[in-house]
Amino acid sequence: MVMKLNIAYPPNGSQKVIELEDEKKFRIFFDKRIAEEVPADMIGDEFKGYQVKITGGFDKDGFAMKQGVLLNHRTRIVLNGTTGHYHPKRDGCRKRKSVRGCICGPDLSVINLVITKKGPQELPGLTDPDSYRPSLRGPKRASKIRKLWGLKKEDDVRQFVSRKKLPKDEKHKKDRYKSPKIQRLITPQRLQRKRRLLALKKRRYEKNQKQASEYAKILNQIRKDKRAAILSKRRKASLSLKGRDVKAPGNAGPAQPGALPAQVPGKQPTQEAKPAAKKAQEKPAGKTAAAPAKSAAPAKTAAPAKTDAPATKKQATKAATPVPKTEAQKVAAAKPAAQAPKAATATPGAAKVAQVQKAKAAQTKPAAGAKGKK
Repeated sequence: MVMKLNIAYPPNGSQKVIELEDEKKFRIFFDKRIAEEVPADMIGDEFKGYQVKITGGFDKDGFAMKQGVLLNHRTRIVLNGTTGHYHPKRDGCRKRKSVRGCICGPDLSVINLVITKKGPQELPGLTDPDSYRPSLRGPKRASKIRKLWGLKKEDDVRQFVSRKKLPKDEKHKKDRYKSPKIQRLITPQRLQRKRRLLALKKRRYEKNQKQASEYAKILNQIRKDKRAAILSKRRKASLSLKGRDVKAPGNAGPAQPGALPAQVPGKQPTQEAKPAAKKAQEKPAGKTAAAPAKSAAPAKTAAPAKTDAPATKKQATKAATPVPKTEAQKVAAAKPAAQAPKAATATPGAAKVAQVQKAKAAQTKPAAGAKGKK
């Protein structure tokens, strides 16, 4: 029966596997649980004074030991992936799997051990200085390295990073070291690149500002040109409309002082246009009434038909015969000339009243003449 012991020494980062064929040497681990410490004197004379702790193991079929399963054989338990030995593909999945209990027994093929107490004798490959294997898992960030070693900003961080010495061979006969890349390390090259990036950013900003100002100027000019074109188009349209109004047949020239306003065909004159037409008709009558006494007789015939009734035959013959110019006749001619404006300004109703009165007077005159003859 052969059993392997996988022994590790964390301070040096070393690890070594030992095969034991004598059952008396590894019987000390039977009925011991994971995390228990066991003296390693029975393993060999070189392990005197050493003490080891059980961290796990595998049985002959390759099933791993699980902490918390208080059995010394294999069993099947339901696992959800939170305690190991099972990796679900989706959340919430559970599965029943075979595991080995945490109590050691003769069915194990490998037992994992960690040295917790060192003895007086050095173990080759485990505790001797040549077996030292430094870990490269130290801090990589510059600020973390400064914090670990208590450095200042002026100190060079590259001298305190964790390094690993590489073995020599035929190609590399000199000492070689391997170290991780330091993150966020400020170097002169990094400062130069930062200055260059800032300068490029400033140039881009100035260029964009210049292009934006030029674009704004061009846009304003385009807007001004469009506005000027619209205004000129409107002016041309208004001038063309005015020219059409001047060339129209109804607007041949300026309106005469006594002329009536032009009427649109199909439309009746408004109430405001009627009084204006009446005034235009009355003004010529006033002018003819103010004529000299010589033309008194024609003034009666020139009066509008609305003012007086038609004259009798006697009056027509008197007006037709020439009258000698005496002072009495001049006075008589002046009277109707002075009364002409009144007749011209008389309304249609007043003219009818005057006609009725003249008719009554004509009827009364023959009666009076007949009485006189009698």
